[in-house]
Order: sequence, then structure tokens, then C-alpha cells
Amino acid sequence: MADRIFLREVNLDMIDKTLLFYQNSVGNVSAVVWDASLVLSKYLNKRSKKSEDWLRDMKVLELGSGLGCAGITAACFGADVILTDLPDVVPQLAKTIELNRIPISEGRGKAVAMELKWGSSVQIQPILDKWNGPPNIILAADCIYYEESLKPLADTIKNLSGLRTEIIISQEIRETGRQQYFLDGFMEYLMADFDLREVHESDQDEVYQSEDIHLYTALKKIAALALGKEIWILQR
Repeated sequence: MADRIFLREVNLDMIDKTLLFYQNSVGNVSAVVWDASLVLSKYLNKRSKKSEDWLRDMKVLELGSGLGCAGITAACFGADVILTDLPDVVPQLAKTIELNRIPISEGRGKAVAMELKWGSSVQIQPILDKWNGPPNIILAADCIYYEESLKPLADTIKNLSGLRTEIIISQEIRETGRQQYFLDGFMEYLMADFDLREVHESDQDEVYQSEDIHLYTALKKIAALALGKEIWILQR
């Protein structure tokens, strides 16, 4: 079957910008802007309405970027973003960055694509070296979809995180029978080291939300304990 490539637009009303993504209706999981990624993108947009510069100069890492919708969104709000995925996806990410070069530049952000296989300490180090430390924010949209990846994903998040790194996860629960099982398993791994909270519907975009898509924020437990309620209020 021939590829069916079309241009997908994502609007960011906070900064009056339109992001562009070449989407393939016949491609694999990294060829589509998934709904969970849209929900995460719009959540970043809404949080920026409450605190306009909260992403400005933040070091933001996106895991399993695919087409990079959430990461590109952060870059348009002024963040220094690294979009990561497997080696066969990185060239596609680089093209997406170039496609959105103007809104990223106008937002005074930066974006690069790098290879990262979850669980690889060798590939984690160049990311930490680039920033001389951990990211401020880690994004993950629809990254939980097969059992073998659950612990490597959780370990990667742990090894990349500093005490104040905020994790933002968006995950759709599909009717596959085992999707909820995978999510529960991942959360069990993550909650060994992180304090996790689900984002309330009222804090999400009014339109881009769904009962099937769960949005979470997380901090390392020692940081959540030390910073108390204040940090969670700031993250809303």
C-alpha cells in the first residue's frame, strides 16, 4: 500500500502559532500525531496562559517523540528542547524541526533531535553533557505500549531526572485488553522513586481532553517531600 502523507496542523492560540507535521496515514507509530500528544501539547499551551514564561529557557527533553508535537510546542514557548527517539525516527524528527523552524525561532526556543534507546546509559550521558546537568522537564506522550519497555522507560526517566525535574506524561488507554495493565505496571516502577499526581480535567485544555487519555505530573520523592504543596500548585 502506498504512503498517504498529508500535512497536519496544530494551533497554539496562546502565541498565535501553527505547527506543521507531515503525517503518514499508513505509517508506523512514529508517523502520526497521536491524540495523547495533542492533549500534552495543549496542556503546555494552557499552562503558559497562567504563567506566560514558564517554559522560557527551560531544558526540556521529550522521550519517544515520534513526530515531536509536544517537544516542538515547548520550543515555540522558548524552551531548549531535545527530541529523542530510536535511530530510524531521528531523521524524521530533524525534518519536523526544520518544518517548524520559524515558529521556534520567533518563540526564541531551540530544538535538536537525538537518538535515545530507553535503558541505555551510554546514550543518556550525551544528553546530560549537552545541558551540563539534568533537564528541567521531561515529556512523554503515548510511550507505554508494550511490556518489555516499561522498566527501561521508568529507569531512563529516573536516570535523566534531577531533584527538581518535572515529569509530564500523557497516555491514552485503548481497548486492547492489556493497555491498562501496561500503564499500571509502568506506574508501579515509576512510583518507587517518584511522587505522581494526575492532572485534573479543569487544568487541561477545555477541548483537547478525553476520559481515555490520562495526564500525570511527577517529581522525585525527596523533592516532592521537601518542596511540599507549593511545587504542585506552581505546576498547575
